[in-house]
Amino acid sequence: MISSSIQDTSQSGSRDIRLKLLAHPDRLLGIQSGRFAPPILIDIDPVDGVCNLDCEWCCQAASRSSRPTKFMSEATMSRLGSFSRDWGVKSWRIAGDSEPLLHKGINTLIASGSESEIDMGLITNGVYLNRLTPDSLAKLDWLGISLDAGTGETWSRLKKSPASNFEKILDNIADVRSKAPALDLAIKFLRWSSTEHLRKEDFGHGLLPVIEPSTTEADNSNDVEQVKKIAADLGVRAIIKNAYPRDFADKYRFTKCHATPLGGVFDASHTFHLCCDARGIFVLTDDYTRDDWQELPRLWGGARHRELIDSIDPRKCVGCAKHGINEVLESHLIVGDRTEQLNFI
Repeated sequence: MISSSIQDTSQSGSRDIRLKLLAHPDRLLGIQSGRFAPPILIDIDPVDGVCNLDCEWCCQAASRSSRPTKFMSEATMSRLGSFSRDWGVKSWRIAGDSEPLLHKGINTLIASGSESEIDMGLITNGVYLNRLTPDSLAKLDWLGISLDAGTGETWSRLKKSPASNFEKILDNIADVRSKAPALDLAIKFLRWSSTEHLRKEDFGHGLLPVIEPSTTEADNSNDVEQVKKIAADLGVRAIIKNAYPRDFADKYRFTKCHATPLGGVFDASHTFHLCCDARGIFVLTDDYTRDDWQELPRLWGGARHRELIDSIDPRKCVGCAKHGINEVLESHLIVGDRTEQLNFI
């Protein structure tokens, strides 16, 4: 069994980011030269436009409201694995702007990735964890459950769902741990305060529908110790992070989204989005299956791809999951200090 541990990632993990980037020199050279290699990590959205919870801080609420409900077809899920492998993708993060386990066929997607030797992780709110078969659990590299509370009362208030579902999630986690004792399993906790952090209505980049403002004045910071205890009792890791602060964009130490070619999003509607934080805004193709799945590799690194990346203005991005990578790339790879005699190691 993986031993339980507490991982507080509220501070920058730039050292870990640098180590991971060093494992992909071809991608770094591609960004530096402008000849982009295929992405390393792809987000997979098995479901578009619907979620069973309504988290106060959800950065995907605007994206979700802008799209009709759509479930990825079995044919698409079955093909995604071999396509990703042949293109050169290394890993999948199965999550989305919606809850991925709302898709009853989720095990087909995981089998597709496994058959093509794609590294896979899945993020879920945990309500439907029982839909993952033992075989699927064995194929995942990691599994994260966004709990974000230490009590049913806090959970219900911040996620707009009956408190009984909180206990259901804990039971589901215990069941997963018993079925997959070696799986890297973690409870994710996002510290959030309605007065200090961005709310769901703050996202959308001014280009997506405005979300109905929240009236909840609450936070979950008092639940941190309870979450740590829950994780220890269940034998899983606790990953504790801070939500995006209201002035997050003012703190960026980069001027361009250099990290964009490292990832992308396959959604259930066959749209390929360049940014997981801006689904529906920076779209490379509206059908990644077009021309027998050959359109996307053809567009990658081309004029349209570059124009879309150049159009991303970090000052207008209120939240950025890749801000740490962007800061490392700009400070060490793109600009860098040429007086440090880098060729003398």
